[in-house]
Amino acid sequence: MIDPQPTHEPTRRRLQLLAVAAVALVSGSAVSTTVMLVAGWRYEPEREYAVTVFLQPDADTAQREAVQRRLGQLPAVDGVRVETRDQAYEKLRQRVAGDPTQMEGIEPATMPESLHLTTVGRDFDCGPLPSIRKMAGVDRIRVTTRPAGGRPGAELAC
Repeated sequence: MIDPQPTHEPTRRRLQLLAVAAVALVSGSAVSTTVMLVAGWRYEPEREYAVTVFLQPDADTAQREAVQRRLGQLPAVDGVRVETRDQAYEKLRQRVAGDPTQMEGIEPATMPESLHLTTVGRDFDCGPLPSIRKMAGVDRIRVTTRPAGGRPGAELAC
Protein backbone atom coordinates (compact mmCIF):
# COMPACT_ATOMS: atom_id res chain seq x y z
CA MET A 1 0.00 0.00 0.00
CA ILE A 2 1.21 3.51 -0.81
CA ASP A 3 1.27 6.12 1.92
CA PRO A 4 -0.70 9.11 0.58
CA GLN A 5 1.02 11.66 2.86
CA PRO A 6 4.80 12.04 2.45
CA THR A 7 6.70 12.09 5.69
CA HIS A 8 9.37 14.77 6.40
CA GLU A 9 11.13 12.73 9.05
CA PRO A 10 14.47 12.38 7.15
CA THR A 11 14.62 16.16 6.46
CA ARG A 12 13.82 17.02 10.08
CA ARG A 13 16.50 14.57 11.24
CA ARG A 14 19.12 16.19 8.94
CA LEU A 15 18.28 19.67 10.24
CA GLN A 16 18.64 18.47 13.83
CA LEU A 17 22.04 16.93 13.06
CA LEU A 18 23.15 20.10 11.26
CA ALA A 19 22.09 22.23 14.24
CA VAL A 20 23.96 19.96 16.69
CA ALA A 21 27.09 20.12 14.51
CA ALA A 22 26.94 23.94 14.32
CA VAL A 23 26.54 24.27 18.10
CA ALA A 24 29.43 21.85 18.68
CA LEU A 25 31.66 23.80 16.28
CA VAL A 26 30.95 27.17 17.88
CA SER A 27 31.25 25.89 21.46
CA GLY A 28 34.46 23.99 20.62
CA SER A 29 36.01 27.14 19.16
CA ALA A 30 34.99 29.18 22.21
CA VAL A 31 36.37 26.59 24.64
CA SER A 32 39.70 26.20 22.81
CA THR A 33 40.18 29.97 22.57
CA THR A 34 39.43 30.35 26.27
CA VAL A 35 41.88 27.59 27.18
CA MET A 36 44.64 29.18 25.05
CA LEU A 37 44.10 32.61 26.62
CA VAL A 38 44.00 31.23 30.17
CA ALA A 39 47.18 29.23 29.47
CA GLY A 40 48.97 32.43 28.55
CA TRP A 41 48.94 32.41 24.77
CA ARG A 42 48.88 35.85 23.24
CA TYR A 43 49.21 37.02 19.67
CA GLU A 44 52.78 38.21 19.24
CA PRO A 45 52.99 41.11 16.78
CA GLU A 46 55.95 41.47 14.46
CA ARG A 47 58.80 43.63 15.72
CA GLU A 48 61.79 45.31 14.15
CA TYR A 49 65.22 44.01 15.12
CA ALA A 50 68.36 46.06 14.48
CA VAL A 51 71.57 44.08 14.07
CA THR A 52 74.82 46.03 14.35
CA VAL A 53 78.22 44.46 13.72
CA PHE A 54 81.05 46.63 15.03
CA LEU A 55 84.35 46.06 13.25
CA GLN A 56 87.77 46.07 14.87
CA PRO A 57 89.78 49.25 14.33
CA ASP A 58 92.31 47.44 12.15
CA ALA A 59 89.72 45.60 10.00
CA ASP A 60 90.55 45.92 6.32
CA THR A 61 88.23 46.27 3.33
CA ALA A 62 88.34 42.56 2.47
CA GLN A 63 87.30 41.60 6.00
CA ARG A 64 84.50 44.19 6.00
CA GLU A 65 83.20 42.94 2.64
CA ALA A 66 83.31 39.30 3.82
CA VAL A 67 81.29 40.18 6.93
CA GLN A 68 78.92 42.26 4.82
CA ARG A 69 78.30 39.32 2.45
CA ARG A 70 77.69 36.94 5.36
CA LEU A 71 75.38 39.41 7.09
CA GLY A 72 73.56 39.88 3.79
CA GLN A 73 72.42 36.25 3.98
CA LEU A 74 70.10 37.16 6.87
CA PRO A 75 66.57 38.32 6.00
CA ALA A 76 66.70 42.11 5.83
CA VAL A 77 64.18 44.87 5.24
CA ASP A 78 66.55 47.13 3.32
CA GLY A 79 69.85 45.27 2.98
CA VAL A 80 73.09 45.81 4.85
CA ARG A 81 74.21 49.40 5.43
CA VAL A 82 77.80 50.43 6.12
CA GLU A 83 78.44 53.18 8.66
CA THR A 84 81.86 54.74 8.24
CA ARG A 85 83.94 56.21 11.05
CA ASP A 86 82.98 59.74 9.95
CA GLN A 87 79.26 58.87 9.96
CA ALA A 88 79.56 57.28 13.42
CA TYR A 89 81.38 60.36 14.71
CA GLU A 90 78.71 62.69 13.32
CA LYS A 91 75.92 60.57 14.80
CA LEU A 92 77.60 60.64 18.23
CA ARG A 93 78.22 64.39 17.96
CA GLN A 94 74.52 65.00 17.27
CA ARG A 95 73.46 62.71 20.11
CA VAL A 96 75.57 64.54 22.72
CA ALA A 97 75.10 68.03 21.30
CA GLY A 98 73.79 69.26 24.66
CA ASP A 99 77.04 68.29 26.44
CA PRO A 100 80.10 68.95 24.26
CA THR A 101 82.46 67.79 27.02
CA GLN A 102 81.52 64.21 26.10
CA MET A 103 83.24 64.68 22.74
CA GLU A 104 86.61 65.55 24.28
CA GLY A 105 89.34 63.27 22.98
CA ILE A 106 87.05 61.61 20.43
CA GLU A 107 87.91 61.94 16.76
CA PRO A 108 86.51 60.21 13.68
CA ALA A 109 89.54 57.91 13.56
CA THR A 110 88.67 56.55 17.03
CA MET A 111 85.13 55.56 16.06
CA PRO A 112 84.45 52.01 14.85
CA GLU A 113 83.15 51.17 11.42
CA SER A 114 79.95 49.17 11.60
CA LEU A 115 77.46 47.25 9.50
CA HIS A 116 73.72 47.61 10.11
CA LEU A 117 70.80 45.37 9.22
CA THR A 118 67.10 45.66 10.03
CA THR A 119 64.87 42.59 10.06
CA VAL A 120 61.22 42.08 10.99
CA GLY A 121 59.59 39.11 12.71
CA ARG A 122 57.79 37.78 15.74
CA ASP A 123 61.12 36.68 17.19
CA PHE A 124 64.80 36.84 16.31
CA ASP A 125 66.95 33.82 15.52
CA CYS A 126 70.40 34.31 17.03
CA GLY A 127 71.63 31.08 15.40
CA PRO A 128 73.72 32.63 12.56
CA LEU A 129 75.42 35.24 14.76
CA PRO A 130 78.13 33.11 16.43
CA SER A 131 79.66 32.29 13.04
CA ILE A 132 79.68 36.00 12.13
CA ARG A 133 81.14 36.89 15.53
CA LYS A 134 84.09 34.56 14.83
CA MET A 135 84.93 36.19 11.48
CA ALA A 136 88.13 38.16 11.09
CA GLY A 137 87.65 41.87 11.69
CA VAL A 138 84.53 41.58 13.89
CA ASP A 139 84.76 43.21 17.31
CA ARG A 140 81.23 42.67 18.64
CA ILE A 141 77.60 42.25 17.59
CA ARG A 142 74.62 44.05 19.07
CA VAL A 143 70.97 43.10 18.47
CA THR A 144 68.20 45.40 19.67
CA THR A 145 64.43 45.47 19.34
CA ARG A 146 62.97 48.80 18.43
CA PRO A 147 60.18 50.26 20.56
CA ALA A 148 56.76 49.68 18.98
CA GLY A 149 53.13 49.55 19.97
CA GLY A 150 53.70 50.68 23.53
CA ARG A 151 56.43 48.07 24.06
CA PRO A 152 59.92 49.32 24.94
CA GLY A 153 63.01 48.48 22.96
CA ALA A 154 65.63 46.17 24.42
CA GLU A 155 69.02 44.65 23.72
CA LEU A 156 68.98 40.91 23.07
CA ALA A 157 71.62 38.62 24.50
CA CYS A 158 72.65 36.61 21.46
